[in-house]
Amino acid sequence: MLDLIKQFVVNRLLYMVLLTVLCLGIFPFVTLFSFSMWLGKTWDSASPNKTHAKKIEGLWDIIGKPYDYLVKLVG
Repeated sequence: MLDLIKQFVVNRLLYMVLLTVLCLGIFPFVTLFSFSMWLGKTWDSASPNKTHAKKIEGLWDIIGKPYDYLVKLVG
């Protein structure tokens, strides 16, 4: 019985640590993504070549692939 409780606590603690690291790793990217997309949209509104926001979004797609994999692995 003690081993079962110990295993449960260790698994939950490990899960909480991994989830915290995942959230702390994603939060800066969420804020940077929204700011960069706003900047790209603003830049496109003043520029005759309106492809900056699309290029920025493509860059974020490349950056986000490891995080997509990590979210699928944990969830």
